[in-house]
Amino acid sequence: MDTYEHVIPYVPVLDALDLNSQEMVMESRALRLPIMHNNWQDEFSYTPITVADLAYSDKGIYCRFWSKGIGLKASYTEDGGKVHEDSCVEIFLQAPGNEQYINFEFNCVGTCDAARRKSRTESTPLKPVEYASIRRATSERPGLIFDRPQGVHSFWVSVFIPFELLGIDLSNPSAPNYLLGNLYKCGDKTSAPHFLSWKPIDAPHPDFHRPEQFYPIYLAPRQ
Repeated sequence: MDTYEHVIPYVPVLDALDLNSQEMVMESRALRLPIMHNNWQDEFSYTPITVADLAYSDKGIYCRFWSKGIGLKASYTEDGGKVHEDSCVEIFLQAPGNEQYINFEFNCVGTCDAARRKSRTESTPLKPVEYASIRRATSERPGLIFDRPQGVHSFWVSVFIPFELLGIDLSNPSAPNYLLGNLYKCGDKTSAPHFLSWKPIDAPHPDFHRPEQFYPIYLAPRQ
């Protein structure tokens, strides 16, 4: 078997667990990725602590984000809103051979913004039924609007992204054994603005929409 740097473990038991009940399984069995690259240190020096735990099942990708830093903000409660302005965590994914990627962005109350994209400007928003297929759980109450600019706060967001949204069918023998992507932490309009990534981004100013710079994340063999 080939050896890969970043491998998402196959954990089918996750399908039987509520997202709120997955913490121990994800803590002990998932792939942990630090989201700590501050690519624009001169413009935005603040770097909160953020990690993401990844695992997958036959049905899709499970991702549990955890972050700790100055301030906590949630302004958007309806999917499709500008959640990147809030305390936000993101995962962008692309199936190999597909010219489009999907930006999955979540604020700290679980509101999602996502679209199929070729670039930042070429996009098609997800349909309501597609948004509904993205399961979410959060440490903060969904639908709550607040701004806590002072003090240090932590939060977690746990999400399930169906493979179907990415155009992947694992029952197909030709299904890919990896995805392309990157993970991010941002807070454009929080009290301590920041723009962090898992893997580095080569761009003069904050810009997460760089699919040409996505990195491979492999899927462990299903046992």
